[in-house]
Amino acid sequence: MRGGRSPRRRGDPRRHARAPHRRRVARAPRLGGGRDRATHVGRLRAAALGRRVGGEATMNRVDAALAAIAAAVSGEQGPAPRSELIGRLERILDPADLSSSYLVLGMLRARIPSPTDVVSFGRRWALDGLSTAVKPELRAARRGPLPRIESRLLVDVSDTSRSPYTTGIQRVARESIARWERSTEIVPVRFDRGRGVLRTVADDQVVLPFRSRFVLPEIAVERERSRSIASIARFSASRTMAIGFDCIPMTTAETCGPGMPGEFAHYLSTLAHFDTVAPISTVSGDEFRGWRRMLVGAGLAGPEIVDVALPFAVGEPADLDVRRELALAADEPLVVVVGSHEPRKNHLRLLEACELVWRRGRRFTLVMVGGNAWSTERFVALRDRLRSAGRAIVTRSTATDDEVWGLYRAASVTAFVSLNEGFGLPLAESLAAGVPAVTSDFGSMADLGGGRGAVLVDPRSPDQIADALDAVLSDPEYRAELAGATQLPSRSWDDYADDLLTLVPSAPATA
Repeated sequence: MRGGRSPRRRGDPRRHARAPHRRRVARAPRLGGGRDRATHVGRLRAAALGRRVGGEATMNRVDAALAAIAAAVSGEQGPAPRSELIGRLERILDPADLSSSYLVLGMLRARIPSPTDVVSFGRRWALDGLSTAVKPELRAARRGPLPRIESRLLVDVSDTSRSPYTTGIQRVARESIARWERSTEIVPVRFDRGRGVLRTVADDQVVLPFRSRFVLPEIAVERERSRSIASIARFSASRTMAIGFDCIPMTTAETCGPGMPGEFAHYLSTLAHFDTVAPISTVSGDEFRGWRRMLVGAGLAGPEIVDVALPFAVGEPADLDVRRELALAADEPLVVVVGSHEPRKNHLRLLEACELVWRRGRRFTLVMVGGNAWSTERFVALRDRLRSAGRAIVTRSTATDDEVWGLYRAASVTAFVSLNEGFGLPLAESLAAGVPAVTSDFGSMADLGGGRGAVLVDPRSPDQIADALDAVLSDPEYRAELAGATQLPSRSWDDYADDLLTLVPSAPATA
């Protein structure tokens, strides 16, 4: 004890006697004069009004969504009390048909519902009725613009619309879409990153595919996007078709970026619910047919696999002096390489092979066009080291179509020594332009180039690549002989785009 005072213990009456007063003081509002008090009350009223107005806006949006669903399914138009709208939907929609659950959830949530949510909602609807199943959705309904129910031909260009690159998948998508827009009405769409919200590219309108045609001309490996597309394929009563590029993340996973094999597996699980997959070559088609056979173990029929080979088109560049545009030496032969620098493109070994040719005294400029790569540290280090040694290496991450075709025509030889390809578009373009190529001696590259003006080599051997390049660069007669053999079947981008559209029936599926 200090100062003669005893400590208060639990149960001390003096302690409890003061407690109520302390609690009342703690709860008392700290308001100043009359003006402060009036301001405080005004703010409370404004907040309450805001909540009420916001709630009314959400409720009006819910009613509009329910009315839009009824109009889309049965043609019944006009506003009505919510209970009547729900009753109308119960009469015209079948809970056993999960496209009904997809439509209701998609409109209320203003996004593509996940497959799991569609199945769960359908189960609640079948057991307890629509009025009960929809209650949690009404409380959680999103504010904002109402999605437009879209039944036209939708083309998902989520990656292509954001990408500056003009090679590979983006080139196929852009060439196809440009021709579809001339021959039919299409709606290019894109997904918000990390969300299941689908928007039109032209005006950013949120849309919900229903009884539509849905085309995927690129691969979709972002998880949320893949899941949303799976829901469209399974539940939107739409016809679906995807271009099948290859199964490289499954067959040569070691050449892919981190996480790609796992994400690609999810993408394949989405394609399992499509109507049709159109591989870009016979080799690519064999990969997809092998995958489809494995789906039997999961009780899935899988999509129809129809090979639609990419074209062997020759571009017509504008009047462009590509050597001047790219500051290339006027008197040196060009070795042109088109494609990204990802590991499976084998550009590290190609640089090693080119150095072997330079050491033999051969003069040439190596021009490499492509970007969007990963795991390029060793490639970049060797490229920079060779440049420092005076080697003529020009790299461009992007190029216009005119520049690419100008480079093909200016090249003495092209190199495409990939470790795995679904098709090999740069190889086909080089041969179509009458330019010899050095390419890999297996897969789609051997199919394209064998006997058609390409020198086939083991892509894992820098010595073989170097010998082939040296032979073409050093011998004009041999180069002319190869150029004369570059005869490919006549096939244009127009042909390719038309063939793809025939795989998407004009009449959409019905619910």
